[in-house]
Amino acid sequence: MKRLFLLLSLMLVSLTFTVEAKTKIDSTTGVTFDKVSYDFGNIVRENKNYTCTFAIENKGDKPLVLLSVKTSCSCLKASYSRRPLKSGQSSIITMTLEAGKMEPGLFHRVVEVETNVGKSYITVRGNSVEK
Repeated sequence: MKRLFLLLSLMLVSLTFTVEAKTKIDSTTGVTFDKVSYDFGNIVRENKNYTCTFAIENKGDKPLVLLSVKTSCSCLKASYSRRPLKSGQSSIITMTLEAGKMEPGLFHRVVEVETNVGKSYITVRGNSVEK
C-alpha cells in the first residue's frame, strides 16, 4: 500500500511540473513597435487629415491578437487589423488626426493598444496652428 501511495504521489508531482512548464512556454508572446511616439510637427488647423503609422510585431511563440486601440481624443482615429499575428508577423496601426477638430497649440495624445498579452501605450504630438 505504501508503494502504491508513493508511486501515485510521484506521478502527481511529475504531472504538476509538466503542466507548469507548458504554461510558461505558452505565455511567451512578446510585442514590439517600430516606434512608440510620432511628432506631426506644425499642422494647419483646417479640415484636413494627417496620418502616421506604427508597426507592431509578434516576437513571441503564440498568436498575438489586437483587442482594441483606444485614443484619448475624438480628433484621433485608429484603424488596425483584428487578425491574429503569428510569431514573427507584423501589422500596421494607422492613426488619423482630424486637424479641424484640434484646438490651437501644442498637443500630446496617448493611445492605448490592448492585446491578448496586455496593454502598451504609443503617443502622437505636434503643434496645431491657425491658417
